[in-house]
Amino acid sequence: MATEPGQRLHADRRLDDLLAIYRYAQRVIVAQVREALRSGDLVRANLRRAQLAAVLATLDQLQAETDQTAREIVRSAYVEGASTAATQITRLSVEAPEIPGAFAGVSTEAVQALADSITDRLDGARRTVGRQVADIYAREQRRTALLSILGAEGSPRTAAQGMAFRLLKDKQVRALARQGGVGFIDRAGKRWQLDTYAEMATRTVVREAAVEGAKARMASHGIDLARVSVSPNPCPICRPWQGRLVSLDGSTADYQGEAVASLSSLPNGGPPMHPRCTHSLQPVAVRIDALRRELAGVA
Repeated sequence: MATEPGQRLHADRRLDDLLAIYRYAQRVIVAQVREALRSGDLVRANLRRAQLAAVLATLDQLQAETDQTAREIVRSAYVEGASTAATQITRLSVEAPEIPGAFAGVSTEAVQALADSITDRLDGARRTVGRQVADIYAREQRRTALLSILGAEGSPRTAAQGMAFRLLKDKQVRALARQGGVGFIDRAGKRWQLDTYAEMATRTVVREAAVEGAKARMASHGIDLARVSVSPNPCPICRPWQGRLVSLDGSTADYQGEAVASLSSLPNGGPPMHPRCTHSLQPVAVRIDALRRELAGVA
């Protein structure tokens, strides 16, 4: 029952280059925020707007540099998954004929949806970071304005408050340096930095694209059964499903005495079963007799 683990995709190598741009942008934005906090100019509206505009310009440049590449990587992963499945199919004992046009038709629709998914996620993350930076600057402006109206200049009270404020700013700067600074909390309550979220989202969608390509290729060959790949270090989510035989359309419950699970019953509907999941599907059986009757017009 052993199967090949989910292999590293060629598309992942291109993805590494894209994510390097996100990591660099994260460092740039953190540096911009740290400098703005140190400057003390955030209380002045025009300077605060200029500081925020600089961060937003970095995010806009990030979008211009990465979104189209991300869409191309998704297309590559889909085609790569289909190609890998085709190679695996040739190893089966029964060869299935190609259904003319079937694969190309599925490819266009699926790739478009996956490409939209990856750019939507990246755009949402960038927008959230932009809003968070604006909130940081607004809070700083309010704190500075409050200090400016407390006590007489040079009084012990004002001096103590000024010292506390400087320590607060220093604490914020240290937190920015330690945590990577600018990020956001998702709906599940998990805290992300821009670059780590981009890595999670893109790697997950790229793996999904590869699996969808494989499923489309299997469907074009009339294959319903596949086996979940086996990883040497599975997570608790994937462990129960490793090596399991699954039916792509849920129509098969048993094959040669082995129980068959519906693919839709797996976590997340099958690989990837969770963020950063690397599992894949390998074709197992070809429903060749039914396919040949269908092609011949035999009921």
